[in-house]
Amino acid sequence: MKPGKLGLAAAVSTAFLLAACGGGSPEASAGGDYASPAAPAAKSSDDGSKAKKPKCPARINKTLTGPDIAGFRLGMTFAEAENAIACQMPDGLVTYKNEFFNTRNLNTGTLRLENQMVTAQTGESKECSYSSYDAMQKCGAGNRQWDFISEKITLATPGIPGSQTVHGIWRTQTWKEGDMPAKAAVVAALTEKYGPYQREEGRNANYYGYVHEYSWVTDSDGNILSEAHPLMIQCSNGVRPRGDDGQSWTNGCGVSIKAMVRTFRSNPDVVEELSVGLMDQTGLYEYGEQFQNELAEIENKRRADELEKAKSSKVDL
Repeated sequence: MKPGKLGLAAAVSTAFLLAACGGGSPEASAGGDYASPAAPAAKSSDDGSKAKKPKCPARINKTLTGPDIAGFRLGMTFAEAENAIACQMPDGLVTYKNEFFNTRNLNTGTLRLENQMVTAQTGESKECSYSSYDAMQKCGAGNRQWDFISEKITLATPGIPGSQTVHGIWRTQTWKEGDMPAKAAVVAALTEKYGPYQREEGRNANYYGYVHEYSWVTDSDGNILSEAHPLMIQCSNGVRPRGDDGQSWTNGCGVSIKAMVRTFRSNPDVVEELSVGLMDQTGLYEYGEQFQNELAEIENKRRADELEKAKSSKVDL
């Protein structure tokens, strides 16, 4: 992969956008367990002990190149990602899932995977009410009813526990009426940060406003794909802009960015939601194979050690 060929420009100082804080394929699964369902990033940890104070501003490993979203880069370690989240959202709710790769396509043996996805969000919430079925339906992450989510960051961090790294980044920002940025300014900021987009799609989202999606796509060598390239549509459709959306990746597709700009339903010139997703599709495809090989080695060693120990056991008949 050669990220430099994507023609990424340095981001302008834009208060509302991406402010820096520091064939076929298996699909990402939405399943998994919340490891720490109600803990602010900087205030608690999974085992109930006091979490380490984050080091802010978050320092990004200078060896990591290519595009970023809010300062998050592909290849960050799990510890770096957690620290960056704590800096980005000091009072945010951070949750963990123990699954990213679909378990139907990943043989984990007896190893229990942990923290394969991290999601942080901030906004307006209150305690869940269980007074009625409708009230219970509104209950969300952290046992809270989220009336408004201003920012949500999702990171795919698959890997053997202790060696997870960031392989996917998604960020959603939403604004209330009166605080919404101009669509032209949002698109200009995206172009300034990522360069000219290769593909644009628009659709009517009915009550929820008009939606435009912008794609920046390369092949596995870092070459920008043209609209006429046979892989363009498949590569463009692999990464989705929201972290909650189903993701897919294809060998041959490289660094892929998808931005969704959803305008206000009563004014198509202002933006209510901006969501941006980032993956290296070939990198993720290859990592999935590597991950499976590592899991197989761990399971084979466990079995071999168990057998060796069993050989020394006496059988009393």
